[in-house]
This record gives sequence, C-alpha cells and structure tokens, in this order.
Amino acid sequence: MQPLQGKRILVTRGQSQARSFIERIEAEGGVVYHTPLLSFQLNDSESHQEILKRLHDYSWVFITSANGVKFFFELLKKYKIEVPPSLKFAIIGSKTEKRLNDFGFKADFIPSKYHASSMGKEFLSSQPQPGNILYIRGNRSRDALPRMFNDKGVFFHSMTVYDTLLVEEKKPELLAWIQEREIDALTFTSPSTVRAFVSMVQNQGGEIPCFCIGPTTAKEAKKCGFTNVHVPDQFTIAHMLKQMTYYFSNEGKR
Repeated sequence: MQPLQGKRILVTRGQSQARSFIERIEAEGGVVYHTPLLSFQLNDSESHQEILKRLHDYSWVFITSANGVKFFFELLKKYKIEVPPSLKFAIIGSKTEKRLNDFGFKADFIPSKYHASSMGKEFLSSQPQPGNILYIRGNRSRDALPRMFNDKGVFFHSMTVYDTLLVEEKKPELLAWIQEREIDALTFTSPSTVRAFVSMVQNQGGEIPCFCIGPTTAKEAKKCGFTNVHVPDQFTIAHMLKQMTYYFSNEGKR
C-alpha cells in the first residue's frame, strides 16, 4: 500500500508551480485538493524606472524568490535596461536559482540554508564590505534582511517589484472543504500562503497536520494557531513530501 493512499492533501501553490508537487503526491497514492490562494502581479512606478537607470551604482542584487527574479527582469525588459557586467546576484533557493539561470545569469552567492536570516549572516561574513545593495522583494516579503542591513550599517535600497493578492473566488470552496473535514493534510510553501489560508477559513482547521517547506513558514503557521506543524530537514518540496509520507506511515496513522 502506498504511504499516502487515500489521503486528501491540500496544495495551495499556483498552477504552474504546483504541477510537479501534485504529480509526486499522486504517485504516492494521495488525493490532491488544489486551490491556489495567491496571485502575483507586477508592481511598477516611476521610482522603479529611476532606480533601474542607476543599476550600475549597485554592487549586489538580492532576490529571495522566483517571483522576484521574474518581475525584476520584466521591469528591466520594459525599460530596456541591460544588467551591468559588474553586478552580482545573491539569491535563496534552487527555484530562484533556476529562474535566474533561465534569464542567462548565475548566482554569485547562495546561502547554505534557505531562509533570510542565514542569508544575511553568511553573506556579510563573506562580504564585510559589499558595496551598495538592491533588495528585490514582494509587497508581503518579510523585513529580516532590511533589518540586518540597517543594524550592520550596510547601504541598501528596497524595491517592491510585485504584489501578492488573495484569490478571493477560492474562499467558498476552501471553507467548505475545511468545515466538512475533507482534508487530511495541509501544505504551505510560504508565510503568505499560511496567512491567506487563515484569512479565508476564518481561523478553522488549526488541528489538521500542517507541512511547511521551511522554518519561516512553520513559524508563521504556529503563530497563526496551527498545532500540528512539520518542517523537513532540507527545505524543498521533495523533502516536504518525504516527511509527509513518513508521518502517515507512522505516527500519523488513524
């Protein structure tokens, strides 16, 4: 019998991001309930154009998500701005790295752990005088890196290149699944998806086993009242799935 046989797993990522995750769950016998909770759109303004025109003034660009990479390069294309040869990229995670590679660039710094606090500490340890930093973010991104840059006296500028929006039309469907106890496990890949879920289901479902891709997401889940939170040793979709199969093969049996 497959470890997730008949288990109903909620996947909250967008369609393109969720495809491989859904296939892996189904390969283990799981039944996927897929409902994207968030959508993303370009955030543009005149100030963005002015910053990008002075891109040569920066030594490093920090990007902590694949969406950040996507919308950063979308803005560069819109304003017909080339990346200066001297500019270096600091990024988090394999998905972000792959998206950067898709645009023809390689990361010059990747932290050993996939969260912002480790990124800041490791980066400043290896680059005590990094020069000017441009921090690319979404409107719901955490402030861990900006706080650290401020504390260390590092010159940086934040630029919000995309907005994260709730997919409100999914609310009735999601609420019905939770109220009718149709879900055996929840999966979250960002703090934003945790907050979106909580706002849509009106603080219900906190007892459902909750599998988070990393410690930042898990911390948000616990803060929001989830009582059965799990985080893999390595912060990837594959390891999150591995932990889920272990849970239902062992202590998660009913």
